[in-house]
Amino acid sequence: MRESCYSEAPRTPRMSMSASHRPAVPPCLSTPLIVRARLAAALSIAISASGGCGDDPGGDSTGDVADVGADPGDVTGDAVTDGGDDTTDADSGDDPSRDLDGGGGDAETDGDTDDTGDDAESDAEVTPLAPPNEPPPFAAPVVDEPYLQEYNHTTPEVVAGIGELVAVVEARDGDALQVTPRAVFRVDGGTPTPLLALDEGAASLAWASSDGDAAYVASRDSVWRLDGDAADAVDLGADFPLAGLAAADGGVIAFGAAGARWVTGATSTPLFDGATEAVSAYGDEVWIAQGLEVRAVSWRPGDPSLGDERWRVTLDAAGGALVGIVPHVELVGPYDAVVVQSDRVVAVRGGALASEPLFADDFVPLAGPYQAAVRTNDGGFIIATPRGAQRVIDWDGPEWHLYRAERWLPGDDVRGVAVGRGDETAPVWFATSGGLATVTARYETLEQKLGPFVDRVLARHNREGAVADSHLVRRGDVTSNIPWDSDNDGGWTSYWLLAECARWRVTGDAGARANFDEALEAMLRLHDLTGTTWFLARAVIRREGCQLDDCDDPDDGHWFLSPDEDFWVKADTSNDEVAAHIFMMGPAYDLCATPEQKERIAHHIDAIVGGIVDNGYQLLDLDGLVTTYGQFDPAYVNDSLSGRYGDGGVRSVEMIGSLNIAYYLTSDPRYLDAKRELIEEFGYGDNLVREATYPGRRGNGDADELGTYGWFALLRYETDPVLRARWLDGWALTRQHLALQQGAWWDVANALVGGPDVDMTNTLRWLRRAPVDMVRWRVANSDRRDLVTAPGFYQFSGYVRRDGRIIPYDERACDRWNTNQFKRDGGFDGWVEMDGADVLAPYWLARAYGLILEAGAD
Repeated sequence: MRESCYSEAPRTPRMSMSASHRPAVPPCLSTPLIVRARLAAALSIAISASGGCGDDPGGDSTGDVADVGADPGDVTGDAVTDGGDDTTDADSGDDPSRDLDGGGGDAETDGDTDDTGDDAESDAEVTPLAPPNEPPPFAAPVVDEPYLQEYNHTTPEVVAGIGELVAVVEARDGDALQVTPRAVFRVDGGTPTPLLALDEGAASLAWASSDGDAAYVASRDSVWRLDGDAADAVDLGADFPLAGLAAADGGVIAFGAAGARWVTGATSTPLFDGATEAVSAYGDEVWIAQGLEVRAVSWRPGDPSLGDERWRVTLDAAGGALVGIVPHVELVGPYDAVVVQSDRVVAVRGGALASEPLFADDFVPLAGPYQAAVRTNDGGFIIATPRGAQRVIDWDGPEWHLYRAERWLPGDDVRGVAVGRGDETAPVWFATSGGLATVTARYETLEQKLGPFVDRVLARHNREGAVADSHLVRRGDVTSNIPWDSDNDGGWTSYWLLAECARWRVTGDAGARANFDEALEAMLRLHDLTGTTWFLARAVIRREGCQLDDCDDPDDGHWFLSPDEDFWVKADTSNDEVAAHIFMMGPAYDLCATPEQKERIAHHIDAIVGGIVDNGYQLLDLDGLVTTYGQFDPAYVNDSLSGRYGDGGVRSVEMIGSLNIAYYLTSDPRYLDAKRELIEEFGYGDNLVREATYPGRRGNGDADELGTYGWFALLRYETDPVLRARWLDGWALTRQHLALQQGAWWDVANALVGGPDVDMTNTLRWLRRAPVDMVRWRVANSDRRDLVTAPGFYQFSGYVRRDGRIIPYDERACDRWNTNQFKRDGGFDGWVEMDGADVLAPYWLARAYGLILEAGAD
């Protein structure tokens, strides 16, 4: 259940307002007289111009932009007001693509917003805005070009009967051979077949490598060559204790206490003498580590004689024993080699140790002891550790990327890594204590990546249009899902509804249109099934055909039967749900609704907001008492401890935003009267402008999301240009904190309300790093060395990487936008799958408004 993070207010009968509920605010934050005068004048003009509700639920003065009758191709890039057309096109809505200019009106003011010498009469000449207030064209859109997307294959794909692994190696056919201490397995169709099984008493297997044709595995005293189903012992000669195998063109190098031998087929030839800790071959060089010395020697692959020494370096003993040598690291430096010791990563260039900031101890995420190191096909490398694997990769420049249990690995203890033949799209295999993990990759656009996100919602999360998490009967196994109702069905469904609305607007896809229609019906049903004029439910469950675990008399809260007794309806609705409906109904109305849907949306918002206004700015439950979190009234906002020090600013944003959208949809002057009362008599304008400064607001993810819901409606549907300018100042204060999260949703929301410093760079990165697997795995990052306290507003909430980046989404737990984005640890142990609609929404809204352009666009 998502609830307010502030203290619970008692459920009480509705409270009348009095002057005692005015806020105690510093004089510098009180509403300026000129703003009050202009507000009064502008509200009077708006009331006079509206002529009341009229027959049209939107009203001719609402600036309706939901004309849905043109060509789908001109949606993107035309998201600005056209300065005059505010009429409604009553087209059927079957074709998505009208341009987004929608007649928002000229949003310019007289440029004199701080002139304290104006009087009310002159201020009455200020031209009201005609919402929705669309953002100007974006000058610097990003293009959805193909990028390398990784896909995880972990716990659900571990084959029973194999057990823990010590190594993994690629076979000639491209499959991975899984090496356990006592056997080597090939898996075909989910069935493991042993290719080699050790006799009782034989030394356990520990290493594996490949010559590009056959695979080799080794214990401390033996090597076997695996080709097809055959396993042949390799003759190493007498007394040759092993420390590892290294791949080389045409064979492998076996090395250990007696030196190294060149292995081809079932035979071996001495290569050099002396106790050897690590060997690596690449091109015409072989790197040899003996003691703390590492030297590079020329050679011809396949020739068991070495050439001239090219360089030699001596390692610091403090770095620990040598683990591996990674040749020609090109993503960083570039470097001749990177030497991995048990507790340190060292770069080598031109025969000398080089200082590389990325390899500093406090930038390398996981401490040792390191267990293996392998070069990747993109010129980076991976280090195996007992707590996961870390990789140098190029996302936006070189950086460390972590693979950990259980999103990426079935066990954190990584004993070996193998990289498939080919380019950077070749698979990477991890041999772990929990079995084999496979990471595949392919180049694709975000549009291609997010197609399966839509499929996931429809397959496992769609309950007649309502969307929420899905519970899993078997950990990590999405085929075992059970759809689940949520206390925030409206909130989570709002992302899905807007995503499919925007996708339809961009693509004209009939499926997206149908999904929008169904989701809108689900949202409207949350009010229609309550049997009241004012209330909306948290969730509803159809009794007939229900497949949930609480279909018959659910007991996880306050439930009642709908008037027709076909549905269970959940009561005690919070301000969260109200805010979600207010947030999404405006864009739904403007972008996708048919005339009939527009009428229903207007009625829906009128009923909810009207009920709150009629009941003293409180959401009353069916028993006539205010719901646990249904207070928007001055007594709560200005007088209660929770309001004054916690979310009073957020609820002020929500309430004034609600009044804005209600007036936009209905033209009913009572909403302007209520707005005037709350701003002029009870300081809601002051509250909302400074909502980010409330002491209990700092670092609160729930308030981040709910506040943004409110700001969205407040700014897009404000009719007064002076107030909108003031609201934008308040939003800028909130936005400067949200920007620290480097998240796609905050960036897109900022752009759509006309906020400052619009930049889609982080949006693109966030969307690309969002995991394709939305299972809520338990993820722990507390042991990372590269984390520092989060900045400013969130300094008590969690951590960011030392380079200033937030922990990437695919390296932390799956969480929604209402949660703490800076926490290191979290998750639900693989028992829950998120729907991913909150990933879809920012992408498709950004596409619809030209913030992100389709692949290949100029």
